[in-house]
Amino acid sequence: MIEIHLYGELRRYIGQEDPSQDAVAFLNARPELTVAEALQVLGVPPDEARHVFINGLYDPEGLSRKLSDGDRVGVFPRTMTMPHIRLFAPRAPREPA
Repeated sequence: MIEIHLYGELRRYIGQEDPSQDAVAFLNARPELTVAEALQVLGVPPDEARHVFINGLYDPEGLSRKLSDGDRVGVFPRTMTMPHIRLFAPRAPREPA
């Protein structure tokens, strides 16, 4: 199972717009599923997503990252400016080419 947390205006895609409640969706893991594909399953246009965290680590390549069973993903919209995240957040390791 993959846990996807949506933030900001992305929350609306899973019907949880109340900021006092978590906006979390669960998807069954499948081989080669990327963050972008998982967002499409939820109805979230990938071009609306910008900042992706996987298992607590900021991932600049987040949308193309392949997911595994048990992954916890956080997705923030393009409209949320987070310059400090790009500079200071712990980062996910790059996938081998």
